Amino acid sequence: MPSTIEIVDQRAQPDADAAPLLQDHPTQSATTIDGWRSALFGLPFLAAGVWIGLAAFGFVSAREHGPRWLIGIIGGMFFFSGLFLVVHGLLGVARKMRYRRAAAQRPGEPWLYDFHWRPEGIAFSAFRAMLGRLVAALVWNIFLVPFFWIGLNARGARVFLIFACVFALLGLFFWVRWAKVLADLIRHGNSFLSYDNFPYFLGGTLRARLRAPRHISDLDALTLTLRCVQERYVTSTTNGERDSRVCCYELYKDAISLSHDRLAAYAGGEIPLEFRLPAKQLTTSLISTPPVYWEIEARGQSNSNNAYQAYFLVPVYTTA
Repeated sequence: MPSTIEIVDQRAQPDADAAPLLQDHPTQSATTIDGWRSALFGLPFLAAGVWIGLAAFGFVSAREHGPRWLIGIIGGMFFFSGLFLVVHGLLGVARKMRYRRAAAQRPGEPWLYDFHWRPEGIAFSAFRAMLGRLVAALVWNIFLVPFFWIGLNARGARVFLIFACVFALLGLFFWVRWAKVLADLIRHGNSFLSYDNFPYFLGGTLRARLRAPRHISDLDALTLTLRCVQERYVTSTTNGERDSRVCCYELYKDAISLSHDRLAAYAGGEIPLEFRLPAKQLTTSLISTPPVYWEIEARGQSNSNNAYQAYFLVPVYTTA
């Protein structure tokens, strides 16, 4: 007889039919590996980062092929990459252990331990989204610093400089994304979705209220989309090199749209929304790796570039 956690993971396996791929969709999975695999995979990077850092600060003797600040940057990249993987893996192990204990005590009520739900609702932090994209842009540019130094200082290494310049131009995409989220934060602030019930069940009705963002009357329209998202770890091979990434697939979708006139009436208040949930669909399983979850996306359209976008997880489960 499989355990509770194994049953959850089986339900989260991809369907045979292809679901639409969601482009540029935020993921719940931080990486494509988790648990002990992530922790063990990160240990060599962590150890290499520590050793390179000690060499950069002169604590261990090693032949230096560049300035100490450059060696320190390389060591920092190894160290923080390894630290992230180790911490991510250990936290995942601890989370699943807590899940198993809670599932044994309260079987049939996964909404109590599948995720840290707040029964009153859930917030979307535009500040956290902005900070995440800022960190991504900075990491991308820091990663290119060694290539710039080698290309400018080493003989016959102009190819490194060309590589760094090309990828620095591609990195402008990260800064554009960050600027958009920063403008969204300044203009509309954070958002909150209030649940009318907790949890919601498949086959029932989902009613909630979105706290109207600042300057909502500036939007030409607001689309509220309910969807079931299944994440998958996709591995592709290009020129003999394997690349793994987290992809989001849309298993179910329903949407409503509010015009500018209706939005003006909700300014300073709450926007009610209601969806009919399908009876036959995957249930929320955020403990699974990769996870399945339900969300509501709020996307505002405006000709004046005052766009608004927020994502809210919703607790949609099934009765035993």
